[in-house]
Amino acid sequence: MVGKVSRLGSMLLVVLFLLPLAPHVPVSESVAAPATLILTVDRDSFNPRALEAIGGKIIYEVELAPVVIVTVPGKAVGLVSKISGVVNVSSDGVVRALAYSGGDAIARPPWAGGGGDQPAEVLPWGVDYIDAEQVWPSGYTGFVDVNGDGDGEIEVAVIDTGVDADHPDLSANIVWGKAVQNGRITDRYDDRNGHGTHVTGTIAAIDNDIGVIGVAPTVEIYAIKALGNGGFGSWSDLIIAIDLAVKGPDGVIDSDGDGIVAGDPDDDAPEVISMSLGGSSAPQELHDVIIAAYNLGIVLVAAAGNDGASSPSYPAAYPEVIAVGAIDSNGQVPSWSNRNPEIAAPGVDILSTYPDDTYETLSGTSMATPHVSGVVALIQAARLANGLPLLPPGGENDTTTSTVRGVLHVTAVDAGDPGYDSLYGYGIVDAYNAVNTAVQG
Repeated sequence: MVGKVSRLGSMLLVVLFLLPLAPHVPVSESVAAPATLILTVDRDSFNPRALEAIGGKIIYEVELAPVVIVTVPGKAVGLVSKISGVVNVSSDGVVRALAYSGGDAIARPPWAGGGGDQPAEVLPWGVDYIDAEQVWPSGYTGFVDVNGDGDGEIEVAVIDTGVDADHPDLSANIVWGKAVQNGRITDRYDDRNGHGTHVTGTIAAIDNDIGVIGVAPTVEIYAIKALGNGGFGSWSDLIIAIDLAVKGPDGVIDSDGDGIVAGDPDDDAPEVISMSLGGSSAPQELHDVIIAAYNLGIVLVAAAGNDGASSPSYPAAYPEVIAVGAIDSNGQVPSWSNRNPEIAAPGVDILSTYPDDTYETLSGTSMATPHVSGVVALIQAARLANGLPLLPPGGENDTTTSTVRGVLHVTAVDAGDPGYDSLYGYGIVDAYNAVNTAVQG
């Protein structure tokens, strides 16, 4: 027994002697979780093998801009900027759905089970308020087929929590969808939150005698799920979602190589991207991707935010994006709607489609945004139906009728101080006047 204890003591002494010779690795570095980074790269000199050498992995290469989404071990984050061809490194962050629930995203609110008889169709107060129903008798409902192939030329890409694609008030208008969650792209874009289905219904619920009717009831919808079931997502997934949306079902940005994407019957890009989501401290790479989509003639619309802040959240804060604030049925701006939007729209107590073939009433700048997205779809469809080219998106200060934003600005109902003001922006969107103005050329 004495011999065993002696030998054990000798081994402990050896271990204690050797420990100081081992390199000291802080616990925070040794167990740090992998980090998702968003890189701007020089495509000619970027070296993916150097990234792999430090344990990194490319998750997605963006086609719209020289942007790469990567993961790296936590202890190697500081090495990424030293890789050849890496121009900028941004951290990922959180983006959320902007339905109003005490200033935060809704997290899977309960809904009634589906099945049974559907309720008789009603015209939601918001659709009525902006006079969208006055546009439809002229034949402008969102669908237009220029080349006679049976496919519409106007699509709205809704980047959100997905959609209930077999909802009887939506199914005929959902033509394609994708999901991106933590960089993984799948075809499972079903909505288990409700937010995305609700937003989509305000844009495109069908005129079919049940439920509700949307602003553009025949427009085609691309459903891109970039927010999870709790209503939260990441900047990196939003970047990927925009890239996927612009490439469309065929996966190619400009399939015929003619330099025209939006409104081109030979291309699958959407004419409108609707984003009822937002966050703060957005990466530069998100702006780069949005600029690229904007330069292709795509109109981008986003929720201003529900924080009562003095300026919109991102991506609505970018000059290329139409920032939408909310009003209630009395035309008043709620205290929680972020100030200095570009335009205002109904966003309080909005009835729309919901998962399990049901309907729900929600509030938020999320609910205001699809009213504007639907009006933009009506404008562009009416242009094509009259043999006119699509209007370019235009700038945030446009006051002419030669761009989409200019049309929206000059036809908006001026509800606050004369001209632009911090509550309503240029005013409350007016579908009827906007479409009529747009088709006058």
